[in-house]
Amino acid sequence: MSGAPSPSPREGLAQQLRQLEDFVARTESEGEAMPAEAMEMIARLREIMEALDGLSASMGEDLSKARRDETKPDE
Repeated sequence: MSGAPSPSPREGLAQQLRQLEDFVARTESEGEAMPAEAMEMIARLREIMEALDGLSASMGEDLSKARRDETKPDE
């Protein structure tokens, strides 16, 4: 066992997206036809990444607000 931490699910998706984008770039640079499925997968992975980022941001804002509310003195 290597002892290295496992990537988060988001990091795993980001890595897959980069690999797929690299594949597309190599394929196009070699003048080969790009499978439609590859382009569709990239589009869906980007949508998922954007949704995860938005969810993370909104959760972070909710947690920050909840912490601020906890520290307010009772009125």
